[in-house]
Amino acid sequence: MINYKLPEEREFLLHYAELLNDKKSLEIINSGSLASKEEAIHFAEFFWRTVSESNKQDEKQGESSEYILEKIIITLMAYFRSAGYEDEWEEVTDKN
Repeated sequence: MINYKLPEEREFLLHYAELLNDKKSLEIINSGSLASKEEAIHFAEFFWRTVSESNKQDEKQGESSEYILEKIIITLMAYFRSAGYEDEWEEVTDKN
């Protein structure tokens, strides 16, 4: 299970999954776990799309999501590692 340190982490990801119309990421967030390498790659890509989109939203609204994104990346890196998907995380992260 993805062990979020703060409830806001999950809420933030849910918000962006909905905003980006990403049904697969919504399913992953709601289930709390990854079931395959393909899901791991998809969810890692979703995280980086979330970073990009939140930067755009922050600029428009004069806000900063940096703190929550830092918390989320720590949570996801730990989860990907413990679930055996560290290579998939690294592969996607290296592209971003």
